[in-house]
Amino acid sequence: MATFILGVLLLVALFFAVRHIVRNFRDGKEDCCGGSCPGCSGSCKGCHPGI
Repeated sequence: MATFILGVLLLVALFFAVRHIVRNFRDGKEDCCGGSCPGCSGSCKGCHPGI
């Protein structure tokens, strides 16, 4: 039973991760941190002021 529950939790986490990636791709966004978004300067602080 624990294996089933763990499997379901992993599937849910995978679903949200893939959904995040697909939405970023569709909207032309990225998570920054060394990416090429304007104002990033190779760190998260340029794109995500709260980090």
